Amino acid sequence: MKIEKSFNVAQPREHVWDRLNDVRFVADCLPGASIVSELGENRYKGKMSVKVGPMAATFSGDIAVESRRENWSCLVSGKGADSGSGSRASGSMTYSLADGSSPATTRVDIVSDINLAGPLAQFGKGPIVQEIANRITAAFVANFESRLTAAAAVSSDTAAAAPAAPTRPQQPLDAGGLLWAVLRDRLRSFVRGLFGKSPASS
Repeated sequence: MKIEKSFNVAQPREHVWDRLNDVRFVADCLPGASIVSELGENRYKGKMSVKVGPMAATFSGDIAVESRRENWSCLVSGKGADSGSGSRASGSMTYSLADGSSPATTRVDIVSDINLAGPLAQFGKGPIVQEIANRITAAFVANFESRLTAAAAVSSDTAAAAPAAPTRPQQPLDAGGLLWAVLRDRLRSFVRGLFGKSPASS
């Protein structure tokens, strides 16, 4: 399953590049994700916790990062498995950076290719997954921009020195809740389409 997303970040490209190459920083912005350990040579052990209704899964596996500074792009690939449900996941994500519409903004283009197998694979099909991806991306962008702004303030020469705030434990990605929210919004749109129009003139 291929997913393509683009978004703009209100930070200079160099700053965005540095943070997107910090895998722990990125994992802290993505619901359910965490980095367990570093394996060296830009390889890591990671986890992704997902909750779908009563079923919860934690994918554990390896992540590899290949940065291409010459064209502002990076390839992240990985694979993992959940021992409880027997579900497996593998995939890759390529992101590239470009100057945004104003000097202080950056455009981020992401192409992800994800493969699911096992019980959770039933949630990896259809256009609804695209809408769930939109919501996950929106949450990631909001967290990413917020943390970027906070990091820039702390590193500023005029910022007062303060102890780093402890990292909050990541909550599982609630795929079931996202799925319900998407279906609810679609139903509301459908109802508005049926009853929100003024009656046709006779």
